[in-house]
Amino acid sequence: MPILRIKVCDASGAAMSDQSVKVAHGDPLLTNAEGQVQFLTDASAMTVIEINGAQVWSGVAGSLQKEELFSQTSLGFVRVT
Repeated sequence: MPILRIKVCDASGAAMSDQSVKVAHGDPLLTNAEGQVQFLTDASAMTVIEINGAQVWSGVAGSLQKEELFSQTSLGFVRVT
């Protein structure tokens, strides 16, 4: 199973700690001081990513990069590609 690293940052690019991140049907984890969390994923499985309870991405886990960045906007968090 591949490891997926997610980083959460504010609009200016600063890391955001203590943000709740949930991937698929697992338990939510809080981001660390660097704004990061890590999850094991099944590359062929449909996956949903939630930040602070709001869905921010869904699709096949294999289409995600090894490290994903989500940035805060006025409407919530968006994936930075």
